[in-house]
Amino acid sequence: MKLPEKYSWIVESIHPYKGAICEWKAEWEADRFLVADKMFGMLGHNKEGDEIITIKCLPEKNEEYQNMYSSITPGYYMNKTHWISIKLEHSDVPKEFILACLKDSYDLVYKALPKKVKTGLEE
Repeated sequence: MKLPEKYSWIVESIHPYKGAICEWKAEWEADRFLVADKMFGMLGHNKEGDEIITIKCLPEKNEEYQNMYSSITPGYYMNKTHWISIKLEHSDVPKEFILACLKDSYDLVYKALPKKVKTGLEE
């Protein structure tokens, strides 16, 4: 089963976000969550083969989240200061927390978009 099907609850959660899409990136063998071509999440595997979601996060929250849950690690194959990865199988992280982090990630990326781009997404 493909990850977007297995974790449809994650993919479906982005539908209300203005301009958000889920797109397959063959080179990474992963699905990316994008808004205006800016990534705010990635659903794929780490080098050990664990199913993960990688999410952009405020640096001060990254360490806090890693201390809260053993399934949260620095962002796999991303800037470790701004991204976290969450193991999805056998995870100690509640679904609601994952979805809240994904929404926060979207908000961080959306907020940084130029006003013209935001206006285009709202039309």
